[in-house]
Amino acid sequence: MPPVLTIDDVSIEYNTREGPVRAVRGASLTLERGEIVALVGESGSGKTTLGLGILRILPRNADQTSGTIRYEHRDVGEMDRHELQRIRGDQISMIFQDPIAGLNPIITVGQQVEEVITSHRTVSKVEARERSIEALNAMRLPDPLRVAKSFPGELSGGMCQRIMIAIATALDPQVLIADEPTASLDVTVQAQILYELERLRDERGTAILLITHDMGVVAQIAERVAIIYAGKVMEVDDVIPLYRQPRHPYTWALLDTLPRLDRRRGSRLRQIPGGLPDLASEEIGEHCAYLDRCPKALTQCRTDSEPELREVVGGRIRQRVACYNPVLEV
Repeated sequence: MPPVLTIDDVSIEYNTREGPVRAVRGASLTLERGEIVALVGESGSGKTTLGLGILRILPRNADQTSGTIRYEHRDVGEMDRHELQRIRGDQISMIFQDPIAGLNPIITVGQQVEEVITSHRTVSKVEARERSIEALNAMRLPDPLRVAKSFPGELSGGMCQRIMIAIATALDPQVLIADEPTASLDVTVQAQILYELERLRDERGTAILLITHDMGVVAQIAERVAIIYAGKVMEVDDVIPLYRQPRHPYTWALLDTLPRLDRRRGSRLRQIPGGLPDLASEEIGEHCAYLDRCPKALTQCRTDSEPELREVVGGRIRQRVACYNPVLEV
């Protein structure tokens, strides 16, 4: 059975006054049915841009310049406006990063859930209202009838995030793109949101692309992880093996910044020196984007073109890394 979502060599650029900004560069990734895949990277690495590109809801100054995105067997890039409207919210949904900003402040929560249902299903107002209450109740919101009559500004951030999930999953989509769904939430609410995502996967078979920078969240919920840096996917592997044996120096550095119980008490958290390269530079892509920050860089890294994402020799199935000098032992 083919993957429910296939991203193949996708590049996305933003057109600015200073020139094109190559936000995503040759990204490739697959998402199987009922699987949670985490797309991990620091701010500005192109995670959200790739998520928006899947649904073709990029800003006006952004264009997909190469590659294909396939939902099941269909090329999303070749779909007309009518077909795109049909799959958005119905077969592929997205949870946006800021739950309060993602909701309309002057329309009640119930009306916003009903709007998604009536846009894709031929149902009466009464049935749409009943299904909206069911969707809110499925997210374990207390007193869903009261919540449905409330405006977003009257609710907490955690409740708004659950409402966003209810809207995104009201029609049982095959694919759910969750963009930083736990950002700015306290630890207790974060755990509740992650539980709801896992429940969607287990009970409905929803495939979830989890966009995040939090490696702790990845360890808790994801099955596979793709590490993205400066718009390029650097490493793809199953979660547990990647945590035990990261291959790309950037992945190793990310994991090394996490707090550890076996470190000396009072020691400072480690940092990755430097910053992301300028994605508007004409030199981006000539060599590895991580070159200036990499402690394992070779002469080959400075003379050859950017390494491609390839299967690791002697590695596991689906394990891939884009590096000339990968980490062998940790």
